[in-house]
Amino acid sequence: MLVPGRRVTIKDVAAYCGVSTQTVSRVMNHRPDVALATRLKVEQAIADLVYTPSALARTLGARHSDTIGVLLAGMAYVGTTQTLTGIVDESANLGLTVLIAELPEVEIDPRRAISALIERHVDGIIMSVPDVGRAVDRIKAVLRDGAEPVVFVKAGVSNGYSSVLVDNATATEEVVDHLASLGRSRIAYISGPLSWHEASDRWDGWRSGMDKHGLAHDPGRLAEGDWSAQSGADAMVALLDRVPDLDAVVAANDRMALGAMHVLRKNGLRIPDDVAIAGFDDIPEAPWSTPPLTSVRQPLAEMGREAVRTLLSHVEDPAVGVQTVPLRAELVVRESTIGSS
Repeated sequence: MLVPGRRVTIKDVAAYCGVSTQTVSRVMNHRPDVALATRLKVEQAIADLVYTPSALARTLGARHSDTIGVLLAGMAYVGTTQTLTGIVDESANLGLTVLIAELPEVEIDPRRAISALIERHVDGIIMSVPDVGRAVDRIKAVLRDGAEPVVFVKAGVSNGYSSVLVDNATATEEVVDHLASLGRSRIAYISGPLSWHEASDRWDGWRSGMDKHGLAHDPGRLAEGDWSAQSGADAMVALLDRVPDLDAVVAANDRMALGAMHVLRKNGLRIPDDVAIAGFDDIPEAPWSTPPLTSVRQPLAEMGREAVRTLLSHVEDPAVGVQTVPLRAELVVRESTIGSS
């Protein structure tokens, strides 16, 4: 219900016409990815409620710089670079400047980098960091009472911040479902570094999938890597030693899967006849491996674009509540699990 005398917000417009605040923001920013009927409905709601966001922005004056900050770690990894591409592209479409602060190592305390972005008067910050729990605790120490909105990308956060993410656990569970449907029952797992939220979520998905199908997932079937192909190879050596009769492997990213495939071939094991293998990320090299690699494709660039839109909804209207924007991952099945036709 609208209260007489209270300024109409983007949240009011969204509730009035039954859409999300992101959709209202897209309409106001003349985004093409809105159905005509929805666009007309939002525009009518804006007219009915006499919503004037541009006037508000002018009133705030210098508080808005049309610049957003991005704090990220792991530029060496495909997921981070593709997400950043989406952030930069969407920002350019909307006339925004992007300031990037990179943590050269994921373990580095992010507070100095966050402070540097704030000192440059960014309107808000997109966070792409591996250890979300620790990051949330640390950023609260430097943010000025929530003056700068924050959106996490690739991770769900329950501490009062919005996030754009893929359900890593469900996606990995679907990989196990796929392998189980092919009759595979001795499925080992190569995880990423479990201090990373994505790695932990994918590990949870593997265990959940194994439980669903009544399959063993004791610690001997798990080997932890560091996302590199070499760590995938090392993990595969360890798994073959501990579980010599394994018939499938799920790797938490494609690089580790490629390293594991190399070890399987060196040991005379046929893929997928003897051991089926699947990865995660669907990197450009996945279709060109031998055999082509089954993998989970994430909408990484779209996550970046959606993070910008979500952040702008907070900048435009500080009263917008915490938003969780889930995007769908897709299992891409190739010969490494099903063989050649």
